[in-house]
Order: sequence, then structure tokens, then C-alpha cells
Amino acid sequence: MNRGPITVRYATALFETGREKGVLDRFFKDAGLLTEHCLSVKDFCVFLNNPVIKASRKKEVLKKVLGNEQHPLMIRFIEMVIDKNREFLLADIIRYFKDLYKKHKDIRSVQLITAVSFDQDYLNDIRNYLEQEFKSPIEMEVKVKPEIIGGIVLVVDDKIVDNSIAHQIRILKKKIVS
Repeated sequence: MNRGPITVRYATALFETGREKGVLDRFFKDAGLLTEHCLSVKDFCVFLNNPVIKASRKKEVLKKVLGNEQHPLMIRFIEMVIDKNREFLLADIIRYFKDLYKKHKDIRSVQLITAVSFDQDYLNDIRNYLEQEFKSPIEMEVKVKPEIIGGIVLVVDDKIVDNSIAHQIRILKKKIVS
């Protein structure tokens, strides 16, 4: 089964519903909470994706676990996904919904990879600088990877600027070998 068109259709429906009902920001927050649940409570997603468990039981547990922190329309959306036996696509649907939201709000996704951790003040300066350069808000994720040796790798909306020492060594190595 081709997951792409189905994922896009469901995510777009969720996005349009949120926009029409004026709860798009809340849906984005709820999507983040749902993702957080799946990442922090591993059995939650395993439970939802288990084909042996009946849909009625999944919806019952869903309401108990998420009922108080999710918008009722978001709960109904997830229940609809379960009713259609598409719960295995839920993570992809939510990911694509978040992409639609960010595009709508003109939020740039930035990943900053460094060899060592930076203090929060310096990271805030980098965030402010990037927001001024892009003239839009950014969502910044910072990763520390000692294997880059030094420098930084900046990933902005799937475009990579690799200014790491490890990258410079690879370039020099290719020049020497060729």
C-alpha cells in the first residue's frame, strides 16, 4: 500500500479542519503531545499499532490516556484513523500535519549540530540571528556529535551547510587521493 497519498490526505484534512474551526494552533500543540507520548511511552504506540487489539479497546484507552490533554476534535480524528485501520500511519500523518502547520506559519526548521555543547545564552543568540536572517520564526533543535570534531553543521529546511572539521578533512582526503 502506498503510504504517501493516504498520509497526505489525512494530514491535510486535519489541517483544514483545524483552520476552519480556529483551533489550528491547538492541533499543533496536541500533535506535539501525541508525538511526545509515542516517544516517551513506547508501549503506547505499540498498543495503537497492534492489529490484534480491537478498535473499540484502542479508542477506550486513547480517551483515558489523552482525553484530558487533547482537543475533542483531535481525539475524534484519531478515533477515525483507528476506525479506518490506519493507526499504523498515525506517526506519519502527524509528522506531515506538523510540516503543513510550519509552512502555513512560515516557521523554519533548523538543526544545529556541534561537537561540544553550547551554553543557552549563545544558543539564544544563534536563534535570534537566524530569525533575523530568515525574517521568520525558527524551531531549533540542537544535537551534540563529537565525531564532527569541531565547527558546526547547520540543517535548515533540508538544506545542509557542513562547516565541520570532519567534513573539511574528508574534502582534503579526496583532494590528496585524486
